[in-house]
Amino acid sequence: MPFSITNLSYKQKGNIAELCYLFVIGILSPLAVGLQTWSQNTIPNSIGYVTITVLQLPVIILFYRVYLPQTVGKGHYWQFALLLPVYILLYDLNGRLAIGAVMAMPFIIESYRQAISGAHPWDFTKGYFNENIGYTVLVLLAGTALYIIKLLFENQHRLATLQSEKLKLELNQLKSQVHPHFFFNTINNMYSLSVQNSPKTPVMIKDLSAIMRYVLYDTAGEKVLLQQEVDFIRSYISLENLRHTQTDVIDFVVQGDTEGIKIAPLLFLPLIENTFKHAMHEDITNKWVKLVLVVDEDELVFQTSNPKTTNKQNAEKTPSGIGLENVRKRLSLLYGNNHELLIHNEDGIFTVNLTISLKHD
Repeated sequence: MPFSITNLSYKQKGNIAELCYLFVIGILSPLAVGLQTWSQNTIPNSIGYVTITVLQLPVIILFYRVYLPQTVGKGHYWQFALLLPVYILLYDLNGRLAIGAVMAMPFIIESYRQAISGAHPWDFTKGYFNENIGYTVLVLLAGTALYIIKLLFENQHRLATLQSEKLKLELNQLKSQVHPHFFFNTINNMYSLSVQNSPKTPVMIKDLSAIMRYVLYDTAGEKVLLQQEVDFIRSYISLENLRHTQTDVIDFVVQGDTEGIKIAPLLFLPLIENTFKHAMHEDITNKWVKLVLVVDEDELVFQTSNPKTTNKQNAEKTPSGIGLENVRKRLSLLYGNNHELLIHNEDGIFTVNLTISLKHD
């Protein structure tokens, strides 16, 4: 998989920004200054300057990792102002120690050690910090910028987490609406059969038990195998057929390989329920329902179609409620721009066509 910074956590992004900052402050910047300052023994002298700067990095890290978070980060601006002289003193002391350490390093070129001895690191009556105030301010401002960048990464992560949790809550609410609606319709059908003392009732109870197991337990995750959904649809069709004397009014066709593909659970159920609801009116002489699932490498297409009722009052009713509206919301939250839901209501046939791109998975 190609590297992408968007796939990194906020901590990883912050660490990368910090490493870049330390590299620029501790190595690249002093090396560039050294190469422009020294006319003789340029590289060895520049290495000495880099060494001093690297030795100052601990107190710089202390600035943006401890000092800023404990003062500005907690809104204690007065504490930041009061402790700033203390930090400056610490920064100055660390700079003197770094110079003294480099002066004692035998691998540093002699000319550079003699040059920096003029800073008099052990003479506290001389203002080493004052001589480097401009560079120090730039370093601390850059450290402040790094601290702000890391805060932005963290806040971005928190916002994304809150949005994700909000989406999960909304999806769970939508998903929970599917279960009662489905079982309400099924139990109503079972009641009708029991009133008629139909011998189909025990079979219906058995089928319903298997369906309930899938709906309540197997669909607990964010996604399920498409083949499980196909098996569920077949069981649901079998359950629906028990209501009618004709068992060939519902045609379910699957084209393509469903193995290994995962989708959101119960995504097709509201579409199927809606189709059954509007296709089984008593005033429709030629009842039929056609369900088609087509799968290829790039996308999944699920289509439902059924004849419209000839009853004017029923025909004016727009299929809505939990069904299609639920599907629209779930699709928007789960698949965003990677789906398309088209509804055709013409020529005596009501058709719903759902297309989901499989590439983004």
